[in-house]
Amino acid sequence: MKVTDINTQTLTALLSLTKKKESLQAKIAEVEKDIAALASGEILAATRLIRAKSIKKRRGIAKGPKKPRSAKGFMQEEIIKLLSAAGEIGLSVRELAEKMEKPAGQVHVWFSNTGKKLGLFEKIDTGKWRKLSNPAQ
Repeated sequence: MKVTDINTQTLTALLSLTKKKESLQAKIAEVEKDIAALASGEILAATRLIRAKSIKKRRGIAKGPKKPRSAKGFMQEEIIKLLSAAGEIGLSVRELAEKMEKPAGQVHVWFSNTGKKLGLFEKIDTGKWRKLSNPAQ
């Protein structure tokens, strides 16, 4: 093939194949380095290296930023508002959690710790609460 016969399409194909070849050669060199480390007695360091790489792959995509914390007393205000709107029927913890967009476990813990101390709520059934109409204070 003469240099004058090469067009841009052929050059582009050659360039992409060359890049692919170089990346594969780099991977091969890395594997050969690991093999040499294992053979020379650096087994522990090589094993750590391999484990670190596999853990990094398993972790996947990094999580996004966390949501900011809610204001103090937010949960209490929301629960009082929702249970007042529900009336005598009350709401289950799961329903409250869905409406507040919080985990159900967090709402359960709130009732078992803070909710009991307030004396504003009555447990109707397992996981179901209502607001007392006349709380004793």
